[in-house]
Amino acid sequence: MLLAKKDKDEQVLLAEDQAWMESNTDSDQEINVNIVFMAQIEKVLSDSEASSSSADEKI
Repeated sequence: MLLAKKDKDEQVLLAEDQAWMESNTDSDQEINVNIVFMAQIEKVLSDSEASSSSADEKI
């Protein structure tokens, strides 16, 4: 899972498996926000596929 937050200096901090990475520039922050958004979409799709395949197995 990929998480993001801003520190007191408004720098975006990313965590993937609790390993924090720091980004300084505005363009990096925008890229990081997009990465987080894509990771969330991938998780939703993955969860959706898992639930639909388990529904197929029950039939």
